[in-house]
Parts: sequence; C-alpha cells; structure tokens
Amino acid sequence: MKTLKKIAVTLAATTALFGTMYANAQTNDATADSTAQPSKKAQRAQNHKLEMTVRRALTHTKHLDSSGITVLARGGVVTLDGTVPSDDEIQVAVGAATGVSGVSSVKNNLLMREAGH
Repeated sequence: MKTLKKIAVTLAATTALFGTMYANAQTNDATADSTAQPSKKAQRAQNHKLEMTVRRALTHTKHLDSSGITVLARGGVVTLDGTVPSDDEIQVAVGAATGVSGVSSVKNNLLMREAGH
C-alpha cells in the first residue's frame, strides 16, 4: 500500500510540474507575440516619420515642383498622389521617393496637370 501511495504522489507531482511548465511556455509565447508587433501608436509614428522624410527628399530634389504632391506612408509603402507640371517630373518624384531609406515600394498616383490649371 505504501508503494502505491508513493507512486500516486510521484505521479501527481510530475503532472503538476509538467502542467506548470506548459502554462509558462504559453504565457511566454503570448508575451513574445505581443512584443513582436509594434503598437498602433508606434506604427503611426513610424509612418509619419517616413512621410516627412519622403516629403523632405521631394522638396530637395532638383527639377521637381513637389508643391502638388501628397505623400502617404503605410508600413514602408509610400503612395504619391497629386499633380506635377510634366511627365518627366513624375519619374523624378518616384525615383526620389524610392531612394529614401525605409521605403519598400512606391505607388505612383501622380498626374500631369495641364498648363494654366
């Protein structure tokens, strides 16, 4: 009878130990997942910083009138909207935006505006 009791106690202790280890492993995995994703506030700040960096690059690019260009960034993808005076400037703007560190791709929605408009 004492042997059976020792086996039962050992089995209960082993089960409790493995159950605790499993619960800790799940808690640590959940913590790791939440730290891998930046918060929405941090994502917005990164997007805003990238928008400002691209805007600065456009305004400092020679032979480009960037006053009609709007810049939107989402997770490294930059969208250029608006108008420029010539077709050549569309390519200049896309090239300038592509060259900015942190830009993974550029969506070009730029149009050439007609003279006098």
